Formats: sequence, structure tokens, C-alpha cells
Amino acid sequence: MVPANAFEEPPLRIAGKRPFFLARRRFRQITAIPFAVLVLATTGLALTGNLPVPGVPVVELRGRVASKADLFTDPQVQRILMRHRIKVTVDVAGSRQVAEGDLDQYDFVFPSGQAAADTIKYRREEAHAYARIKLPFASPLVIATYRPYAEALVAKGVAAPQGTPSAGTLYYDLDLAGFLDLARTNTTWNDLGIAPGRIVNNNVVAAYTSPYCDSNSAETYVSQVAFTQNGDRTPDDKSAGAVGEAIKPLLEAQGRPASDRFDSFINGEDSVPTPVVYEHQYLAYQLRHVAAKGGPDTTRVLLYPDSVFLTEPRIIALKPRADELADLVDSDPELRRRATELGFHVGQDTHGQDLLQAFLGSRHLPAPATVNRTRALLPPPDVLETILQAVAGCKRILS
Repeated sequence: MVPANAFEEPPLRIAGKRPFFLARRRFRQITAIPFAVLVLATTGLALTGNLPVPGVPVVELRGRVASKADLFTDPQVQRILMRHRIKVTVDVAGSRQVAEGDLDQYDFVFPSGQAAADTIKYRREEAHAYARIKLPFASPLVIATYRPYAEALVAKGVAAPQGTPSAGTLYYDLDLAGFLDLARTNTTWNDLGIAPGRIVNNNVVAAYTSPYCDSNSAETYVSQVAFTQNGDRTPDDKSAGAVGEAIKPLLEAQGRPASDRFDSFINGEDSVPTPVVYEHQYLAYQLRHVAAKGGPDTTRVLLYPDSVFLTEPRIIALKPRADELADLVDSDPELRRRATELGFHVGQDTHGQDLLQAFLGSRHLPAPATVNRTRALLPPPDVLETILQAVAGCKRILS
């Protein structure tokens, strides 16, 4: 029996020291907002490609790339690829060097034009090795120059401003046959009366390329000259040797400037006043100039040869793990938009040119004229090899 005066002993509660962040309401209030910001910022970085999502593997790809290496070093392109869990590192080389080098260590290659890509494709097929090719965009081969040089050619009758002539004209059409005739007769820039009293240039009138045996732009210009020499016809295996010998004197006068000729051109080094470049390089430069200065650089202009060579770089996956990269560069809407912003014609039809025209207009940069010039075609790889051997003694990369 329980006594009447008995009582229940109260439970004993032992409280440990509460964590500081729980015991201090003020601390919780202070840290709540920064913590939320940290979470949102981390999530945002992951979604925009600046920070990989934890637990999701990133595919690291290594490529050998020619003049389009700037595509993969572009921060926006890098962010877009990271959103797809792809990180790219590249080694840079001329297109012919890409084609003749050992490719086993690479996941993909990106030569700047058709000739090198055809050679790589041929060799991969011979070796029964993997190769998957995409043609994501194009860019015409052009000649950059300073305005007084362009105007001297206009006065000689071998160039004409596109559209209505004005002090701000950026684009000129070039009669390539007439231009080559100036070299054939050893005409110098001073002979043309270029900016009397301000510019002295006793060099023979010519366009300058990087070494013929290295780069796509150089061999494409040789092909362009050969096409013009051959009566606006692509040389074949029967005519290649003779055409090469005929154009060799026209190309020897230009020398062998460094491969960064466009960088030298935009940085004010006028020792190479007429470099052969890709249109997208010039347009990307002008877009940067407009953004920084509010208008285009009217001292630097482009010459468009009447027989246009539209260079079409190929991205080639050498291993299946690079297939997604090739597909993205070729068809991803964000990457296509960024390629347009970098001055390329995306795709293989006139739609890409229309997109570029519209984009340039939206940035208040005049666009080059869309005209139906003669579309020149590269000779087959073996024919081009014969021409390059005759012009510069280049080692054959296709046997």
C-alpha cells in the first residue's frame, strides 16, 4: 500500500550546453541571409557552367586545333560546354601540321579547312580508325589592309568600295587577277602613289600569308591564286604542275611573316599591310572595337577577292567520347549563337550569313555585302599537294 502523503518525484532533466548558433537568436538572424546567398550563388555557378555540379563527372577532352583555337578559349564557350559537363584543352598548330601529326593522344582535332580534314579522314579510313566529322560554320578568306592601301587599289582600278563610297567604308571588292598583275609587273605600293608624303612602301604589291607549308589560310590563298591563274577553273592533276610553276613568282615576293599576322595588323605593325585572314577575325575585332569605343575602326578595312573561297573548318571526333562535343559545336543553339557573335557563318547555307548580318546590324556595325561572287572550290588534296610542292617545296602529307 502507498502511504497517503507519498508524492511522485519529479523527473531529473540534465540540459547540455546548446550550440552557439541555436542558443543565440541574433546569430541566426545575422547568418541566415549570407547562408542563403551562398546557396543561391553556388547553385547559380553550377547552372551557368562556372562550377561543376557535385557528383556529376566532367568529361575532359584534349584536342589539336588550328586557327579556331580562340573558339575554345572564349570564356562564354567554356561556360556553355561546362554546363554539358565538358572541359576542353587544346594544343595549337597549323592545319597542315594537324593533318600530318600523331593524333593518337587526342580526342578530337579541328583543322581550319577542307584540305587538312580530307587528309585526316583519308588516313583514318586507311588505318580503320575512328573519325566522325562535323562542319559547324564557315568564314570567307579575305585580305585585310589599311585604308590608304585600299584606296590606292581603287585608284588603279583593281578594287571598288562596296555600296555607296564613303569615308567610313569598311569593305572593298578586289579584282584578284588585276591585283596579281601588279605583282607580275613588279609594281610597288609607292608606284601606286599610296598616301604621298605619309607612307613609304617600296615592296611589291602582294598579299601576305603565314608559311605555305603550315596553315590552311596560306594553302587556301595559293588555291585561290591558282584558280584565278587557271582562268577561274579549279586545276586538275594534269594542269597542277604548270599552274604551280606559273604562280610561284607571284607568291615569292610576299615573304614569310609569322602566323600571328592578324594580331600584328591590329596592333599597328604596318610591315605586313595586306595579311590574308579569315573574315571572322576582322569582324570579331570590329565588334570588340564598337563595344569599347562606340564605333568601328575605320582605318582597317577588308578586300574581298572576286572569286571567294569559303573556308569550312571541320571538327573531327577521333574517339567516341568526343562525339558529344562535335555535336554541340555543330548544333547547340547557344554555341551557334556565340559563333555568330564571333563573326562566323553558322551552318552550311545562307541562313548563317543572314544571322550574321542581323547580329552585326544589332551592334551598329556595317555588314559586308551579300553578293553572288564566283564560288571557287579547292582542288582535290593530291592536286593541291602538287601545286604547293611547285610553289614552296612543301613536303607531301598525302601519299
